[in-house]
Amino acid sequence: MIDLSVEFVGLSLPNPFIVGSGPTTGNPEKIIKAIKAGWGSVVVKTIGDSIVRKAVRPMYGVFKRGRDLVAFENLELITEDPLEAWDKYLKVIKSEVKNPIIVSIMGGSDYDEWVKLARWVEERGAGAVELNFGCPHGEPERKTGAFIGQHPDLVFQYTKEVVRAVGIPVVVKLTPNVTDISEIAKAAELAGAKGVTAINTVNGVIGVDIERGTPLPDVNGYTTYGGISGPAIKPIGLAAVSKVRTSTQLEISGVGGIFDWRDGVEYMMLGASTVQSVTYTMIKGFDFVREWEKELVSFLERKGYSSVRDLIGIASSKITSYEFLEKVTKRRTSVDEEITSVRGEVYG
Repeated sequence: MIDLSVEFVGLSLPNPFIVGSGPTTGNPEKIIKAIKAGWGSVVVKTIGDSIVRKAVRPMYGVFKRGRDLVAFENLELITEDPLEAWDKYLKVIKSEVKNPIIVSIMGGSDYDEWVKLARWVEERGAGAVELNFGCPHGEPERKTGAFIGQHPDLVFQYTKEVVRAVGIPVVVKLTPNVTDISEIAKAAELAGAKGVTAINTVNGVIGVDIERGTPLPDVNGYTTYGGISGPAIKPIGLAAVSKVRTSTQLEISGVGGIFDWRDGVEYMMLGASTVQSVTYTMIKGFDFVREWEKELVSFLERKGYSSVRDLIGIASSKITSYEFLEKVTKRRTSVDEEITSVRGEVYG
């Protein structure tokens, strides 16, 4: 019998698939629907207090090649609902689902607000608290979100204050918009975090309407830098998970471009014990997770694994230095041969 259960920062989950923090975890109806559809857990859309602000419209943009989605952009910030509303939401969620729920929070530049929020969600039954140090747009200019996540000293200090204040596990959501993500992860570990979520969205612009000379998404003729997700960022997420795995003892929840169960297996083989999907749930809903479970079980049986835990980190030690690759490389006869090989892999 194949065992899909996992533990993440002390939380026991029936499978490794989590709906990440975002639009599809923004109210109790969606969260309850996700758990009943078979997801192992959800990360609640980021809750805040003083920094809650008005949303812009439109807030989404897409980059396609033909009919295939390459990347997705959002200008969405944290929840627009106040704490009073989330007080009711979390009570409803707790009464309807038994799976442990992770709650994402974001405060302003004041440590006390992060501590207050963490205690607040703990009192309302959160299984773990995720510190959103990753939002790449809208918040950094207010000295929060990715602004914190880009500075190891700030990650250490904010994380330490929250860890001291609560009894539930603390998870840090990492931004990929840094020079060396492993340094940020090590700061979170030193401060007492039990795990990290890697990665948040990548800062970018989804495209330009060349007929009008307008960057997208078009908000009355203007736009701003947003968060890029979708298949295009999976290589960035995989690298981040690998770097965190090899530089810390933190548990990792992998996220970024996970559009099928195979993507999840890739993340797990590089060190993630759970994997999160956000953009794909916006496109397809929640019900596909049962098919992901079925396909994962079939894969594990075919490969002779008894548990999903057998996958975690088995590929991480095979990412090495360029110098080592020089020693083991098989030389191709020409650059043309190399290019021909790549073309075959992409189109063959």
